[in-house]
This record gives sequence, C-alpha cells and structure tokens, in this order.
Amino acid sequence: MWFRALVAGAGLAGLLSACAVIDPVDNRYDTISRSLAKARNDSIFLNLVRASHDYPLSFTVVSNVTPSLTNTTSFALPSFLVGPKLGAFPGTLPTSSPFRDVVFGNTTASNSTLVSTNFNVSTQETSAFYEGFLKPIDLTTLAYFIRQGYPREMLFWLFTDSFEITSHGRTAGYHYAPPDDYGCNIDDPLHRCFIDWIHIATLSGLTVEQKTQEKSSSGGGGGKPKGGAEAAGAAAKATATAFARFCFSPILAQQARATMPQALVAQMVRFLPVPLMAAFAPLTRCAGPWDPSATADQAQPDILPITIDSVTVRIVPRSAYGVFEFLGTLMKIQRDHILPATDAYIPSGREDVTDAPALATVHEDPALITFLQNLGGECFVHTWFTDGDYCVPEQAATTKRIFGLLAQLVAIETAATDLSITPIVRVLQ
Repeated sequence: MWFRALVAGAGLAGLLSACAVIDPVDNRYDTISRSLAKARNDSIFLNLVRASHDYPLSFTVVSNVTPSLTNTTSFALPSFLVGPKLGAFPGTLPTSSPFRDVVFGNTTASNSTLVSTNFNVSTQETSAFYEGFLKPIDLTTLAYFIRQGYPREMLFWLFTDSFEITSHGRTAGYHYAPPDDYGCNIDDPLHRCFIDWIHIATLSGLTVEQKTQEKSSSGGGGGKPKGGAEAAGAAAKATATAFARFCFSPILAQQARATMPQALVAQMVRFLPVPLMAAFAPLTRCAGPWDPSATADQAQPDILPITIDSVTVRIVPRSAYGVFEFLGTLMKIQRDHILPATDAYIPSGREDVTDAPALATVHEDPALITFLQNLGGECFVHTWFTDGDYCVPEQAATTKRIFGLLAQLVAIETAATDLSITPIVRVLQ
C-alpha cells in the first residue's frame, strides 16, 4: 500500500507543477528585438555591397512577427489493482494486469514542446516607395538630421551631389563622381574642388532653420462666413505651414573652426568666395529677419540656393537612393584599389582630393565608410556576396552612425504603408 500511495502522491505533484509552468515574455521579446535589429543592419550593409558591385538595390519588409511557444506536460496515475494478486501459471510471463499490481503504459507520463516564429515578408517594389526613395532630399529632412547631432560635415558629404557657384555672371560646377570626376573645376583660378566646398560649408556654419506660420481660413467660397457657431469655427480654423531655409550660424562656425586643423582653416578662408563675415549678414544669419510668406505659394526647388552679396551658391541634393549609390561607389574604389581615371582633372599639388573622404571635424573615426573583406574579427554587421564576406568592424564609429542614418532616411523618405518596420534583404542563391 505504501508504494501505491507514493505513486499517487508523485502524480498529484506532477500535475500541480505542470499547472505552475508559465511562459516568460522578457527573454523572447529581447531575442526578437535583437534579431530584427541585426536583420535591419544586415539588409542595409547588403544593399551597400550590392551597390558597390553595380547590382540593383532590393528592399523587402517584414510586416508581422508572431512568435509562439506551446508546452504540454501530462503525468497520470498508473493503472493498479485493488485486491489480492492472482498467481501466475507456471511457464508464463506476467504480461497483463492480473499478474502485476501496477502497469505503466506509454501515456502515463509525457511532455511535448513546440516553438515557432512566424513572419510575413513582402516586397517594397511599389510606386509609393520609389516616389519617396528617388526624390531629392529637402531642407526639412536635412534639418531633422542636423538636430539629432549628426556631424554637418558628414551630412554634406552624404546629401550633396554637387555645388554650383555663380559670380560676376559666370557659373562653375563641382561634382564629385570618382574615379572620373573629383569635383575640380578646370576654370577655377583658385583650383578649388568638391572637398573644399564641403569644408567651406562646414566652416561657415551652414545649417538649416525652420519657421512655422499659421494661415487663417475664411470659410467656404472666399466670402464672409454666415452667422452662428459653425461660421465662427470656420473663421477660427487655421492651417500651419512649415518653411525651411539655409542660414549661417556663427556658433556652428566657431565650433567648426575649433575642431578643424588650423592649416586647413587658413586654406579654406582663402578659398571663400566672399569674406566670412559677409555670410553672417542679417539676411543670411540664422534667426535673422525672414518672412517666408512672400514665397508661401511657391514650391521648394530641388536645387537649394544661397545668395551672399553678388555670389549665388546652389546646392544640388541627392536622393535616398543616391546616398546608397554614393557609399557603394566609395566601397568599390577602396575594395578594388581603383586609381583616378586618365581624363580626371586634378590640379597640380592637389593629389589629396583623390583620397577616400575623411571628416576633418570628427576625430574619433574620420573615415566616412569603413569595411573589411574576408578578414576575421568582431563585426558590428556582417554579410556575404559573390566575392566573399564583408564586415564592418566594431571600431568604425562613423560607419555605424551612417547605418542608423540610412535606416531613418529610408523610413522618412517612404510612405508609412510601404515601410511598416525596417527593410530586410536576402541575397539569392
């Protein structure tokens, strides 16, 4: 009898312990969050590698992730007899209950666990996606990133396709497209190149300011609203419109002067199209007098103009797609050790313009893009392509910041319905 009581007690204890098992959420949430973040970084890096091989970019999206875990544990009381045990016949085996007090079967104790993660993947190859992805980056978007603390010099490298300088009726263009063009204008008597205008924009404190104006509505039809509460509400209704413009900040100029090498500062001061103090005139200085209502009904141009005295600077911005292609080109030149094209114009003594872009105001990691190929070590992000493995090392602080910027840029420049979370790309095998 003591054996039967022991078995019954164990069965009841097993049933109670099975009821007490719960499924913790924190560990699984952390695992999924880390996995999605890794997939986002891998997808961005893979697209950069694809761009470096002149492959078309490809974006897909994970629209829904549903993890599940099912655990079933059962422990039942075994079959046992009550009463005297019957004797076995000589030469027979006790294969049935009359010859044993307790019979254990394959259903007495069992456990089954099922863990699965279901997710939906859909393509982003839609007109709405590419309409935002291919349009030029506007001043509002640039202002977003400046206010997040991204180095302005880095933003100018990523978002600027070319500079156009008009002075005394003559226009000179500076377009950076290595290895064929390093942005050096053959007609420039000062032998300025694209990299110089990046430094000048940073040193002059170039930034973006925004102003919001409210415009009252006069009701329907342009006439006077009729009496009553409805008319009063229509008259009080107002719409807010945000305007943005380029301006020059003396504080940012002072910060850039303090972080740049002094020899570079002196060289850029000689390259300025106008004296530096002219940039801080009341009309171009940040927080200066500015009435955007004069151009309220005009669409913002894709080419962003700045006028100082008799000099007009026009900045041609890239699109989000152009940023990926630009970084892919830099990776291709570094990976394949591509030399400048034979026809590329490089002024005498300006061989520095052919070096990989470096940030003069960022001392922790000045390289604009850093990656390793077919080498071991700790990687912030890793992917592979037809020519081997690619790795962004943990020490590449600037490159890691650019990855965060690219994820934010894609989300800003595309419709919310086309980008429910971050894009995830898989290479075809």
